[in-house]
Amino acid sequence: MSLHPITGKLLELCNGDAQAVRFIEDFWSFCVTWDDLIDRDKPFDNERINNAMLWALFGLNDDPFYQRYPAVLRASIMQCIASWMTANKFEHSGQRDRIEQAYFLRCSPFDVFSTVVLLASGFQKQLAAVEYLRTFAADDRLADYLTEHGEK
Repeated sequence: MSLHPITGKLLELCNGDAQAVRFIEDFWSFCVTWDDLIDRDKPFDNERINNAMLWALFGLNDDPFYQRYPAVLRASIMQCIASWMTANKFEHSGQRDRIEQAYFLRCSPFDVFSTVVLLASGFQKQLAAVEYLRTFAADDRLADYLTEHGEK
């Protein structure tokens, strides 16, 4: 899933804060690349890997939005990573309840995005962002995910 088609909606949710939207898009690109590297289920090229690593090493700390809220965003990103790593573990358990939990844990980047919206424009917009991101921006549905992981 690419976030770029929803940039306009993100700008609205972030009260026009282009730095917030850029942070969301860059973090999403990094997350998708890391996930694809771990899953080994999609092709990727060296340029994509290099871009993700450069962003993680330098781009994050140089990001203007991140620089405004480093402590909050660092905590949110660390929670996202912990949830995502747990999801990967649960995916390989072979237990339906763990696989269902993994589906929801894999959506953890959306929690970072909603934190960005909170910081950029407040709680009411964050509520709208959570609903929008989980309903319209996420292209992965539970039924498809369960089928992908062995559910018939």
